[in-house]
Amino acid sequence: MSIRLENISKRFGAFTALGDVSLEARPGEFLALLGPSGSGKTTLLRIMAGLEFPDCGRVSFDGEDVTGLKVADRHVGFVFQHYALFRHMTVAENIAFGLNVRRRRDRPTRSAIDARVQELLDLVQLGSLGHRYPAQLSGGQRQRVALARALAVDPKLLLLDEPFGALDARVRKDLRRWLRELHDRMGLTSIFVTHDQEEALELADRVVVMDHGVIEQVATPLHIYNEPASAFVFDFVGESNRVPVVVARGKVLYLGQPLDVPAIGADGPSELFFRPHDAEIVKSDTGAIPALVAQVRPKGAGVRVEGKFIGIDRPFEIDVAAEDAPEPGRIIALKPGHPRLFPTHTHEDQA
Repeated sequence: MSIRLENISKRFGAFTALGDVSLEARPGEFLALLGPSGSGKTTLLRIMAGLEFPDCGRVSFDGEDVTGLKVADRHVGFVFQHYALFRHMTVAENIAFGLNVRRRRDRPTRSAIDARVQELLDLVQLGSLGHRYPAQLSGGQRQRVALARALAVDPKLLLLDEPFGALDARVRKDLRRWLRELHDRMGLTSIFVTHDQEEALELADRVVVMDHGVIEQVATPLHIYNEPASAFVFDFVGESNRVPVVVARGKVLYLGQPLDVPAIGADGPSELFFRPHDAEIVKSDTGAIPALVAQVRPKGAGVRVEGKFIGIDRPFEIDVAAEDAPEPGRIIALKPGHPRLFPTHTHEDQA
């Protein structure tokens, strides 16, 4: 199923949750809505589901306008963060719920429902647990039951709202891998909300980065990380260092001194961004950023160096080989690799 959202806006009182948002999801795509709390991602997902309705704009499924349709008429499967399982029902009864409450003329036979439930139990790797109650399952197992219940009604679209947010890190990672494999096997169009950048980059075909009710960028995970479209995207997706600079006459100046980085963009106050793994400690301070080392700690095969840029009250973090680690208290010269410049006025200060 293809999804098309056109000029969607939604307000809750004086708060603008979504402002003129347009987006397309391709058939069979796994799309992530990524952003901080209050960015509008869950509201957008609920509008797709029919749990909320836009103040203006249009929602289309496969070219059909469904803007005014209720959730029951959209053939959508929905998985919530907190499972929302019925505690008084067995696992099998929870999965069968959506089929049992259908109108009589649309309801499958009891034997067909039982067969469908067992098929889904096997699919989510809980084949022998249909007789148990939710309280007898682990968090990861409960979320698999919630997913099986969403799939029981043969949805055209699977929507997941922070589906792993209530689980510990190890279980989340295992379920992410399993969910991606399940999505590929079933060929559904899936859209999920998350504030976890690692989750979005690992799972999605494309990532939709949102902030303050608008879409900042839509692209593949690799493109989002390597070619962020705005200062917000650079800062939110992946680790980053930010340095206030001035672009003037083809040079980038830090506290009046030129840096050895390309000056791209208009003259004026800007912020220079670079990733911790892209920085290099150099011997000469010419064209480099002076920084004071506060601590050095192990990180993977190397070390993470932390401290503050000299002249401004802003921290830095860089990753270097263990043999290149400077001593705490030392002043070093940093040369940013793969830097990006964004005019200061294009984003709110996130520091």
